[in-house]
Order: sequence, then C-alpha cells, then structure tokens
Amino acid sequence: MRRFLFASLFSAIAGAGTAGAATLDSLKWDYRVIAVFTPTQTAGQNAADTLNRTTGIENRDIAWFVVTPEAVQSNQSRSIDRASLTALHEADGFEAVLVGKDGGVKSRQTEELDVDAFFGEIDQMPMRQQEMQQQ
Repeated sequence: MRRFLFASLFSAIAGAGTAGAATLDSLKWDYRVIAVFTPTQTAGQNAADTLNRTTGIENRDIAWFVVTPEAVQSNQSRSIDRASLTALHEADGFEAVLVGKDGGVKSRQTEELDVDAFFGEIDQMPMRQQEMQQQ
C-alpha cells in the first residue's frame, strides 16, 4: 500500500512538468472522466480491459484513465498530466472516481469498478438528459 502511494507521489512529481500533456481542467466541458486507481499493474489491466469492452463510453463523452504505480492507460490519444489525476485519489488502494463535465467529483467507488453504476449516475445528470434528447 505504501509502495503504491509513494510511487503515485513520485510519478506525480516527476510528471508534473510533462510538456504537451493534458490536464483534467483541459477536459472540462468536453468529457466526463472516469479515473481508476489500482495498486497493481494486473488490477489496472483488468480495469482497462473492462472499460475497453464497455459499450456506451463514447456516446456519454467519457475519457477514462487507469492509474497504476507503473503507468497510466486511457482511451485518449493525448497524454494526461499524472498529477492532475492523482489529485483525485483519496482512498488507500483501489478507487474509481467519476468526474462530471463541470469538473466536479460526482461519485467514488472503493470496492470494485462498477461501470453500470457510473452510467446510471451519468444518465441522471441534467446535461446528459439534454444530450439524450438531442440525439
């Protein structure tokens, strides 16, 4: 556990000056964000596989990021500043965080990634309701 936190902190400091990297702020109003923090690469790969297989990510304008001590995986082609992601991580070990298009944290999961629960929350948001009516 301490190793994960130390690695996250070190990576945040080391990656803070990454040129050209997006920040969560730069995604605001364009994307909802699902950030998943896992203590191991294997758990991170499982979360990324789940998100890659999930239909409905694109039409909900979701940018997802899976953060492990070793790497960040995403459905975005542009890299993201690791520090802007790790600032969301509050729990020890696993945590999944849903951030709305307004940049506010909407929900946290600490047991396991439940994409359907996040989709249910997203689909109740007023902005998403408008998007569904316009489709």
